[in-house]
Amino acid sequence: MEMVTPTFDHLSIDSSYDTRSEAEEKWVSFQPYLFSKGYGLRARYQPDWTPSWLNTGLNPLHCEDSVDSIPIRVLDAIRIRDEQQVMIKIVIPTGKGEGTGEYAALQHFSTPALRDDPSNHVVPLVDSFPIPGVPSGIFIVTPLLGAYDRPAFHNLAEVHDFLQQLFDGVCFMHANNVAHCDIASANILMDSRPLYNEPFHPFHQNQSIDVQRLIYPKYKRSQKGTRYYFIDLGYAKFFRDSSAPRVATGTTAREIAPEQSTYRLYDPFAVDVYQLGVIIRKDLIDNFDQLEFLLPLVDTMAQEDPNKRPKMSSVRVEMNAAFSRLSSWRYRWPLITEKDDFFDRCRILLGRGREFY
Repeated sequence: MEMVTPTFDHLSIDSSYDTRSEAEEKWVSFQPYLFSKGYGLRARYQPDWTPSWLNTGLNPLHCEDSVDSIPIRVLDAIRIRDEQQVMIKIVIPTGKGEGTGEYAALQHFSTPALRDDPSNHVVPLVDSFPIPGVPSGIFIVTPLLGAYDRPAFHNLAEVHDFLQQLFDGVCFMHANNVAHCDIASANILMDSRPLYNEPFHPFHQNQSIDVQRLIYPKYKRSQKGTRYYFIDLGYAKFFRDSSAPRVATGTTAREIAPEQSTYRLYDPFAVDVYQLGVIIRKDLIDNFDQLEFLLPLVDTMAQEDPNKRPKMSSVRVEMNAAFSRLSSWRYRWPLITEKDDFFDRCRILLGRGREFY
């Protein structure tokens, strides 16, 4: 296979229905190697691909192989031996510190001693292998997961379960000497697959795998014991020596804590507390008036001064205590927002959920 360069982020993503982008062509060059490792890519990423709609009169929009997934670092695949849907990610350590601890942390949390712990919410490492021609480059394989807010939360009980898993997951990382340092909405996913009666498209969760039909979840998340996971440990800090100073540097994250905006040393574990607090405010409290009772907790977590923020284990206790003070009917009552129209409100109260797509 032709040698490749590690400057993948600079490849063009310009494409059309029948012309692949530079980023897509990169994955096409990997296809034979990935196939040899037991993973198959979709039709668009086969070296001998011919658009399926040519000379048929079909609209490209109705054909799965017209979908450009913009695969800069991540692309879906099928594990051939059992047809499991997975995601394959390119991990290459950079001079800015990104990726240096990601592979080691994923390996650590996927060891037999940790992988089955119910408090472990780091995305499981399914497989890994080197990237040919890229020194220190690794392909990591993880399960296909979905957006954590699709389908929407049905009630406060489901929100509580979500937060319990996030708080447990961060506490578990911290207890194992890992700080995520990039907790953000995009880096929190859930295993949506049990909610559906059929596989969904890896980049269009509201469509069938062949993009011919809209599909909807058949179950509420509370009916299937939904699991949530933290992904993208590219900026994670893994302190293998537990006696070493637990400090870090770095100014890059999706939700930058105040201390990350300088080049001074900071406590990365306090950063996780701040980032999780910001996400709870932005994603939950700002969208659901019913969650305003969590504002005092979030204000404590997202304090500007990291020395004033509580430990993750403390805020977990406070979060559970706040939910325990709710009445049973309020805890179970369907969540309705100002954004819900009349039809959504009727669907929610009838237990059918939102038309959220």
